[in-house]
Amino acid sequence: MKPQVVIFMDNNQQLFQTIMNHTSDTLMIVDRNRHIVYITPNVYEYTGYSHEELENRDTFFMVHPEDREYLIQRHKNLLASKQTNSSEYRIVKKNGEVRYCECKTTPLPDTENYLQVVSIRDITERKQMEMELEYHKNRHEELQTSLKNFSQDLISVMKLAELEERMVKELVTILPNSNPMIMKSYPEYAMSEPEEEDILLNGKLVRISDRVFIKLGERQRRPFILSLAAHAIQEPMESIWLETLAHYSMMIFENINMIENLMEQLETASQSKESPQWVLRLMFNLQEQQRLTLSTDLHDTVLQDQIELYRRVESLLNQKEMDSETKAKLIDIEQGLLDIIHAIRATCNNLRPPLLRELGLEQSLGNLFEHIQITSTYKIMFTSEVISNPWLSEEQTIGIYRIVQELLHYAEDFSKAKTITFHLYHDKERLRIVYSDDGMQESPQTENVRLTTVNQRAQSLGGELRIIPKKDVGLEAVLEFPLKLERSFV
Repeated sequence: MKPQVVIFMDNNQQLFQTIMNHTSDTLMIVDRNRHIVYITPNVYEYTGYSHEELENRDTFFMVHPEDREYLIQRHKNLLASKQTNSSEYRIVKKNGEVRYCECKTTPLPDTENYLQVVSIRDITERKQMEMELEYHKNRHEELQTSLKNFSQDLISVMKLAELEERMVKELVTILPNSNPMIMKSYPEYAMSEPEEEDILLNGKLVRISDRVFIKLGERQRRPFILSLAAHAIQEPMESIWLETLAHYSMMIFENINMIENLMEQLETASQSKESPQWVLRLMFNLQEQQRLTLSTDLHDTVLQDQIELYRRVESLLNQKEMDSETKAKLIDIEQGLLDIIHAIRATCNNLRPPLLRELGLEQSLGNLFEHIQITSTYKIMFTSEVISNPWLSEEQTIGIYRIVQELLHYAEDFSKAKTITFHLYHDKERLRIVYSDDGMQESPQTENVRLTTVNQRAQSLGGELRIIPKKDVGLEAVLEFPLKLERSFV
């Protein structure tokens, strides 16, 4: 059955009837003042208005108030240009429902009262889909930006109260109705149902009734739990955002606890004579880092400047036009620069032994002894049963190397030994160094500043120093180190 056409004018009835019979869109024909001339019956069903309510009215009364001014201007332009145009806008149905429409208007300027054919198609579902996609895109960007800013701000957080404040601020901003709270004890459900407590240990979102809980850690055997209203989380990506936020907070929470524990240990250590291993290890690692920095700076700046000066002087000496007195002075300067270059290189090598990692401990010690033997007043005897030492870390290698250097300084400055011996070997999971000299004994030897440093170095690597009394003269010391060093400083 063909759709019925409601007619307000009799002219050109057959023409408009034919147009309307071949389209599924809502069609209207309006005059210059936007009053309806022809209309398809589905307009009544679509808008909710009756024939009498539409008759002799400006059709723009159905347009959403926010879109009306735009459409009025568009209609003026259409009449002036006499060109077909399209637009999207909202209409408000009689029952108040808002629908999105796509409208194509074709002017008929040669007709009486300047008629226009208006084709209207409902695009509400498409617009809702587009708006939903746009919302999710914008929301995703907002959540990403939030996590970026939150993680950056956490760098300056040093106290638990600051972490709480920053978390609550971010939650209120991103989830305005979340009503976030920080709980310092398990909620009632966890006390009555212990199995729920286990769920909170994994740092994941747990929903109980109308609240969401996330355990971030424990502090002094008390839980630290983030709680917020469950209805505030509307989208899966918001749950992911919240889990990531909680993950960042858990790391900072753990770091704050660790720092406080370290401070307590430092306070305890300051009241005792012995320092904890992690303090010694941290101290010596910082020293090595400073030595490396200084060695690099000396090599890249001062040493290169001296080499450049040496080359200039050498170039001047190669010139023939020079009197003997001037040449002699330049030779002295050249020799002085060469001595400075050798001294700087020796300092750099002492600050950071070259190829220590590549050569390994055994060969590096051999090279050290050969170099020391040239200028020392004592004889060095070195034996080793270590074939290779890939199991030593770089930290252990440099630490043991420094211990040997300290023993050499002890032999020269305090012991006044004529012969010293080093024996290096390993047994099962421990490395041993046996030191012996024929110098003068110190009493007690462990109070010597050099031996104190040796002892502290050994402790920092998890090792120990044992002083073995000798009946005659000299000193014997045994150093033992584990071949596996824990990574943590605590």
